Amino acid sequence: MTELPREVTAADIAQLLQRIDEAAERIGYGRADVLDIEDISTATGITPERVRELLDGAEPEVPPRAKKERESYYRQLLKQRLNRLRAGQSYRKIGDAVDLSHAMIGNLVNGTRSAQVDYSSPLEELYGVGHGFLSKPEGLALAEQLTKIKDGLIAAALHDRLLTLGGERAALRHSGDQAPSLETLLDTLDDLMSQSRPSKAERGE
Repeated sequence: MTELPREVTAADIAQLLQRIDEAAERIGYGRADVLDIEDISTATGITPERVRELLDGAEPEVPPRAKKERESYYRQLLKQRLNRLRAGQSYRKIGDAVDLSHAMIGNLVNGTRSAQVDYSSPLEELYGVGHGFLSKPEGLALAEQLTKIKDGLIAAALHDRLLTLGGERAALRHSGDQAPSLETLLDTLDDLMSQSRPSKAERGE
């Protein structure tokens, strides 16, 4: 997985999109086939409209450097993302689920409390989203999701090539629409290597 810069720019996004195009082409697809705006929005917490803008070349927002403005930025970021997740759930219901007071949940929802890990991690776990969902700036959140998509496409391309080499036995290692795991690819490669090794009889043992 490619290491991402601390502050992701439009150029970084464009580079990732180019690598996605190249990986998709290897398995006979185009960008429109592998990038789903709604899925990216759900995974990152960025609105679909903003995802489209970023994919079209808009410059991602960068957290301010001044301490006061930076704290305000992250409070508003948590507010935006948490409101997408909670879908009208009451403060008390959320608070009971993560062992926080309903007043604290209200402060987080209204953007009047800082996004500390002690608060955000239990909420991310509650809603089944990735670590940092409530705190990652849009550039980093989008770049990480695009990297996952790119890596999945590369894994799928590698799997296709292993199938070409290994035939039906290798095909049994994976089924379905999801990209195979690295463990699956390694198992398939081990099978192919064992098939290519001469037997003891062939070696005269």
